[in-house]
Amino acid sequence: MDTKGWAGFFVAGSRAAARVGALATIALVLLVGCGDPVEKLYRKYHEQVSSVGDINDDMVRKYARTIRLLRAEGVNFQRSLADDPRGQKEGFARIERAIQKGGFKDYPEFVRVNAKIAWAWNLAQARIGMEQQKNLNKWAQGATDEGIRKIDETLADPEVPESAKVELRKTREQLMKQKGVIAENWQKNKRWADWAMNFTIPLTNEKDIAVVVRNKDELMEAFTGLSKAQLEAIQEHSLKQLQLD
Repeated sequence: MDTKGWAGFFVAGSRAAARVGALATIALVLLVGCGDPVEKLYRKYHEQVSSVGDINDDMVRKYARTIRLLRAEGVNFQRSLADDPRGQKEGFARIERAIQKGGFKDYPEFVRVNAKIAWAWNLAQARIGMEQQKNLNKWAQGATDEGIRKIDETLADPEVPESAKVELRKTREQLMKQKGVIAENWQKNKRWADWAMNFTIPLTNEKDIAVVVRNKDELMEAFTGLSKAQLEAIQEHSLKQLQLD
């Protein structure tokens, strides 16, 4: 691996943890497409990760600590490579040292725990995301219905000139079409989300998901490199932009 490759591996370490579930899904789908039975794939996966047992709070905290160490080591590694590009050969050794400093026995153990946490995290986040999307869809439909209701009131008002009503009828027609598009997009997204979540469910379990959800703040801080206060500020800003708060 070249200098840029090792540095990229370090810096992307924490991000990879959040994306590993999606990448693994693609790999599994490709294998299924090659004719390998889905149940066999699930069984092989569980055989690979069974040695680390179920996720618990201590494991998640250890994992989050290791992700932070990998990120910090990545920054330091990039700086050292800028001074001496020959140091790239130490890449894997530095990765494993950071993993062991975080509390894991070795790289393989970390990878197994990473996979288990990633699947549980991805499914938990998917559920949260779909619930938020459902609420957003409900809000959008409600706002559209309210707009139509107000237009109908104006159209029924005999004091409003017909010339104004012509434009209002056009606006009403646009809102009705918009309402249909909102509903169609929601159903389309829900079908894909349900398929993805049903595919993921056998790769994790409700106990692991509960542990991940219980430690979601620490995991989110580890994955993003942002503090809880910063993450809450971002969320609050997003809600204000949508006028959903």
